[in-house]
Amino acid sequence: MASGKLEAICVAVLLAFAACTVRAIHASSSCTRKLPCGPKTFSFYMHNTVYDTTVDNRDYFNSIYGLPPNISFPNPFGFGIMNTFEDPLTVGPSNTSMALGKAQGFYVLNGYKEYTLFHLFTANITEGQSKGTIDIFGQLREVDPVRLLTVVGGTGAFLGARGLASCTLVDMDHTPPAKWTLSFELDLYY
Repeated sequence: MASGKLEAICVAVLLAFAACTVRAIHASSSCTRKLPCGPKTFSFYMHNTVYDTTVDNRDYFNSIYGLPPNISFPNPFGFGIMNTFEDPLTVGPSNTSMALGKAQGFYVLNGYKEYTLFHLFTANITEGQSKGTIDIFGQLREVDPVRLLTVVGGTGAFLGARGLASCTLVDMDHTPPAKWTLSFELDLYY
C-alpha cells in the first residue's frame, strides 16, 4: 500500500512539473518585446598615462601597475603584473578631441614568452549621440598591429551589444611617464 501512495505522489509531482513547464514555454513564446538596436559601428580613442614614481606624476595619471609577483627567477615579460586604468575616451586621436567618457578596467600580463595581455574593461560613454556602456574583454598580443577583443555586453544605447572590437596603437611615448593612445573600431550587433 505504501508503494502505491509513493507512485501516486511521484505521478502528481511529474504532472505538476509538466504543467509548469508548458506554462513557462507558453509565457516565453508569447513575449513580443524586443530590445532596441543601437549603432552597428562605434569608434573611440583611449588615452593612457601610467603613474611613474621617477617623475612623480601623481596629478596627471590614469593608469597604475600593481606590485610584481613575489618570485625569485627572471620574469622578462612581466607575467602576473596587473595594471588598473581609468582612461579618457575621445572622438579623435588627440587628448584635446571631444570627450566621450572614460574606460575603466584592468589588464594582466599573462605570457611567459611574449607580451600578451588579458584585458577587461567597460567603456562608459557619457557624451555624444549614443550614451551607455560597452563591455569589452579578451587576450591580445602586444606585437600584433591590429588587436581583436570581444564586445560582451552593454547598457543604454548599447543594450545587449555583442561584437568585435578592433584595437590599434596610434601613438606611444616611452619617456616617463609612459603614454599611449589606442584606437577602437567596434562592429556591433544586438
